[in-house]
Amino acid sequence: MTIIFLIEMDFKSRLEKIRETMRDQSIDLLYLRREADLFYLTGINRSGPSMTDHNSYGDYVQGAYIGADDGFILLGPRMGGRGWIKEADDKPFIDEVRILDETESPKKVMAEVLSKFKIKNNHVIIDNRAWSHTLLLMYEILPKLKTTPASDLISPMRMIKTNEEIEVMKEIGKITDIVYGKVVDTIKRGQTSLDVVTEIDYQFKKHGADYTSFVSTVSLRNPKYPTPGTKPRVIEEGDVISFDFGGFYKGYCSDFGRIIYVGKPVPKEVVDIHGKVMEAQKTAIKKMIDNTITAQDLDKVARGIIEKAGYGSYFGHRLGHGIGVTVHEPPYLYIPDDTVLRSGMCFTVEPSILLPNSWSARVEDVVMVTKNGGVPFSNYSTEITII
Repeated sequence: MTIIFLIEMDFKSRLEKIRETMRDQSIDLLYLRREADLFYLTGINRSGPSMTDHNSYGDYVQGAYIGADDGFILLGPRMGGRGWIKEADDKPFIDEVRILDETESPKKVMAEVLSKFKIKNNHVIIDNRAWSHTLLLMYEILPKLKTTPASDLISPMRMIKTNEEIEVMKEIGKITDIVYGKVVDTIKRGQTSLDVVTEIDYQFKKHGADYTSFVSTVSLRNPKYPTPGTKPRVIEEGDVISFDFGGFYKGYCSDFGRIIYVGKPVPKEVVDIHGKVMEAQKTAIKKMIDNTITAQDLDKVARGIIEKAGYGSYFGHRLGHGIGVTVHEPPYLYIPDDTVLRSGMCFTVEPSILLPNSWSARVEDVVMVTKNGGVPFSNYSTEITII
């Protein structure tokens, strides 16, 4: 089953909103790389995942240059430039796609592009992940330059999901449920954890996802092997198989976790730690009520349950994180984030107990804040699966 889903985002309104903010703060220009923030504002798709550094000629000047009043220039490479041009085809707010040739100086081309904008206040918003080379060149071209990280303006917008975003995130949640179900059906003794990871990635592609939202993780834990190895090993009796994976679909991410126990009966210790993890997650989800709790206090709610049970030192990470066009984004469910949760915010809720040299239990779902408590986007059973 492949999910086909069509929905239109209102990128024009997002772009006007950021421009209005820029004008209010006397900011002349916004520079964004072809990554998450540019997609969020304009729908210009990212080029896809890169497992190693991928460098192209003049990539440090490539990206979108967006004026506060008007003007939108997309500066792309000669090799692969057709893809940049195609991205602009259905976006009337883009005025020009400038292609950088290897015979040209990137600095001169950047200066040419900047000269087309009204730089009155010398204040430019820079993508948080811009190259240092980008910033250094801008300072050479605009010696009085004042810069602000793009996240200061864009992150608050991204925190509250629109109805359209929520629908897409529900769809990648459905795909993720399907993927996990298919993977569970294929797991058997004698496979390796690598076999399972390969199946996860294959099923995401098969069911309509663009790719995984991060590197899929399948961990095997068993008191028989007190030090988990770094190499894949064969699944065997007594293993807890722990999952952490997600998909990327129409620009948005999922993040998901469950456990499987291999064999019968399930040891009481595994049942106990899984029960506490589930209690922590369910309690936290109920508390995700609009305008009633902060991010760090939600972490304290879940952490308190695990600590009271005597497992506090084995819950070694935050309760969760914001999720949307990137798999990790603010707010973060941990100290010292005092952001008040509001309707439309989406988080992972992922308590865990990792016993040293032994078993583990974890669960993870993407959950939306509402006036009545959290609403998960995945609906796969949270009970321990037994094979």
